[in-house]
Amino acid sequence: MNVIALANQKGGVGKTTTAVTLSDGFAREGFKTLLIDLDPQGHVAVSFGLEKTAGLYSLLCLDEPFDRVAINVRPNLDIIPGNKQTEMVKRQIILSDFRETLLADKIKGLRYDYILMDMAPSLDVLHINGLFASDWVLIPTRLDALAVDGVKEILLTMAEISRNGHPFRGYGVIPTFFDRSTRETLIQFKELVSTFGKNVLPPVPQDTRAREAAAYGK
Repeated sequence: MNVIALANQKGGVGKTTTAVTLSDGFAREGFKTLLIDLDPQGHVAVSFGLEKTAGLYSLLCLDEPFDRVAINVRPNLDIIPGNKQTEMVKRQIILSDFRETLLADKIKGLRYDYILMDMAPSLDVLHINGLFASDWVLIPTRLDALAVDGVKEILLTMAEISRNGHPFRGYGVIPTFFDRSTRETLIQFKELVSTFGKNVLPPVPQDTRAREAAAYGK
């Protein structure tokens, strides 16, 4: 089982789109996949044309059985949706004796090839829980100075978690909204490659069809 967090402390960089698209891609390739929404905006469910529900809250706070909160959305693909009640999960984590590993303990032993987590653009106890549960971290980023700074902040957080005994297997940086016609985009892309080297994955071009797809749950 591989657990992958989609994270950036800057919002609007394409985390949910990347998480949904990657999860669907794994499922289409025949891998049993789970996507967990850790963002109170609940956009994972919306991306599949579903209503937002308190799946993560029910799992972690009400101790509902996993098979009652996971929703099958496509062959080989399940999701644990979220909504505004996800904010209340943070209180449960703070009160827990195992606050950093509450989520990791819940997903341990699940029979999936891949578990992906769509993280909120914030640094709080739920965000830290997601990172502690992860083997890999993918960091989508727009190619502008503020978003690239968000990449550096995530890596600093990962380094601190590693010092506390959690062994990440690796990370990748995904440049999103790539526009070859914009000089700033090219400058920031070169800076990204210069700083992070082979950890920078091929850029994802800006495409209105990706934005339109969510409106149709596709």
